[in-house]
Amino acid sequence: MKATIFCFILFFTAQIVFAQTSNEPDRNKGWQTDIDTLLSLMKRQHYVYKSKPLPAELLTKAAKLKESVTQFSDERMVFELEKLMYYMHDGHSYVLPFAPKIGPSYYMPLQFYLFSDGVYIINADEPYTTLIGSRVKQINGISIDKILNDMNSYIHQDNLHTVKWFAPTMMRFRGIYEMYGLRALSKNISLSLVNRKNKPVLQNIEFVPVASLKGIPKLIPSQLPEASPAPLYLSNVTRNYWLEKNPERNTLYFQFNQVEDSPDESLSQFSAKLDSTLSKLKPRLFVIDVRHNNGGNKDLLRPLIDVIKRFESLNRTAKIIVITGRNTFSAAQVFITLINKETKALFAGEPSASSPNFVGEEGNFFMLPWSGAIGNISTRYHENIPGDKRKWIQPDFPIILSSTSYFENQDPVMDYIRKKFGY
Repeated sequence: MKATIFCFILFFTAQIVFAQTSNEPDRNKGWQTDIDTLLSLMKRQHYVYKSKPLPAELLTKAAKLKESVTQFSDERMVFELEKLMYYMHDGHSYVLPFAPKIGPSYYMPLQFYLFSDGVYIINADEPYTTLIGSRVKQINGISIDKILNDMNSYIHQDNLHTVKWFAPTMMRFRGIYEMYGLRALSKNISLSLVNRKNKPVLQNIEFVPVASLKGIPKLIPSQLPEASPAPLYLSNVTRNYWLEKNPERNTLYFQFNQVEDSPDESLSQFSAKLDSTLSKLKPRLFVIDVRHNNGGNKDLLRPLIDVIKRFESLNRTAKIIVITGRNTFSAAQVFITLINKETKALFAGEPSASSPNFVGEEGNFFMLPWSGAIGNISTRYHENIPGDKRKWIQPDFPIILSSTSYFENQDPVMDYIRKKFGY
């Protein structure tokens, strides 16, 4: 489960030189061949469907799509393939929003995020930086709620929190909006916004070629000029793992952002350092923050889990709090599931984007022959707690980030934990 490969593929596809040209009959046949190839790959390789028939609804949708190629642009066709992948019903089977052989993809130079109170623009390229902090009401005249609700039924997912994680990035791409009446190859799109002064704004956004998008972005600190300094949980999201000691409050904060060895320190070496720190500090509160962790290599986890278990066994009165979020996925899901199974840790924040037991595996990549569309098909079942049917691990202290807290660079989860446990 190397979710970091997902980031590499996105980066790679965005850099390819596009070369495919064809006339309309060749194009129709090419996309139809890609659809048939995708169905064949699903049947031969997917953990579930290699031993049972593909869903009837999937086959119906695929047949209809083959008849509709002439009605859709290439950018929309890529998203239509992703809609077929939805029927695999897992978060690791997908088609990326690029088709390298048939032309570049375009998207809005904006970054969206779904908060408890709506979708907001959290970052933007020039000339749209003044839109940062604005709430999105409509895109191309379609309510943002409808766009998000529709995505629940066509974006690949382990649960609905996977969609909350993926949707803000997917809604940047031009091809999606053909489903809502946008003319193919449109130069721009209209957004209905409410700006930071609570005033309505109608803004046209010009699409730009996708440059070097490296996967689903991890959350960044508030980009508003008047915001406070970045909170601890957003201060170093690109580092795989790190610690922050607070002896005065007798707490230890551990941020775990990727299940991968760092260039200068393996996860096993870090685990030994964590063990030493816990033994010396003996914190009353040990916080493990995996809100930004979208996975990696689950085979690296056991030394870390054993350190946490040993700390718990030697410090019976200490509290262990695990903070999860919609970006907690894949090997990070394995981590929190084993912590849930093997310790008495409490959970705070948002539910994760996966389930205690799930179908999923990165690395079984494919490239479709005509379009060059790239994707992955899950080939393994990860049963971490036999018989567990939960779709996610429900936090003991559920807290969803609001736009106000985010743009002010506040951390409501840590604020709650400190208040709840008096630290």
